Amino acid sequence: MSNHDIEAVSGARDDRAPDELTEREIQELVARCPEQQRWAFEGWLRGVRQLDGDPIVSLG
Repeated sequence: MSNHDIEAVSGARDDRAPDELTEREIQELVARCPEQQRWAFEGWLRGVRQLDGDPIVSLG
């Protein structure tokens, strides 16, 4: 990622946590993923699944 890309991303994230993605960013990333893995990858991006597809379970 170039400095220009980093500046564009950081400028769009004024009111969010640094690691929070917008719905549009999630959809763009999922669209780039192979179709067979999209369901697990989208769940991982949203924080509800591991990358292997297993649900994230809170032990707290």
